Amino acid sequence: MLKPGDAFLLPKPDEDVSHLWIILTAADPETGRVIIVNFTTRRPHSDTTVIVHPHEHPFVVRPTVVFYADARLVVLSDIEAAIQQGITKLHEPMAPALLKRVQEGLLRSPHTSGKIKAAFQKYCEKGLV
Repeated sequence: MLKPGDAFLLPKPDEDVSHLWIILTAADPETGRVIIVNFTTRRPHSDTTVIVHPHEHPFVVRPTVVFYADARLVVLSDIEAAIQQGITKLHEPMAPALLKRVQEGLLRSPHTSGKIKAAFQKYCEKGLV
């Protein structure tokens, strides 16, 4: 079973480029859902709440940011099925310090939706972070 800090490559719909997605929470036992975010190349208009540098993860080769505006609640078993089917593939997990920065940034970013922030706080209360 996948856990917080695990990372996987997945293309966004209608895009050729795969992004690195990170699982931020354990699965909620009631819904099976986790919160995920993705890394994207830093641009002039990017949310710079959390900047990831090349030495912090093998996938990162240039200044990168966490795209909190695109954070999602997804069913963990769907990700696991996509891995088994070869639709996506696992990548090296996040180091604990980087995972913690990304998790903390989710609540600090002005671009994280209120729905995702509220869900993350509930996951924290349940001990799923």
